[in-house]
Amino acid sequence: MKKLIILTSVFSVLAMMLVSCASSPETTTTTTTRETAVTAPPPSTMTTTTHQTTGGY
Repeated sequence: MKKLIILTSVFSVLAMMLVSCASSPETTTTTTTRETAVTAPPPSTMTTTTHQTTGGY
């Protein structure tokens, strides 16, 4: 019984190795050049008002 478990484990590890080697990863090389202009946002003149309503059942 112990030999069967070891044999099954070895077989599954070998199968996983074969599957991982058989699937070749896709290697794509893309070169992108991006130029962005960073500008500071204008100062905010709007004020935020928060209303809190308390109450319940």
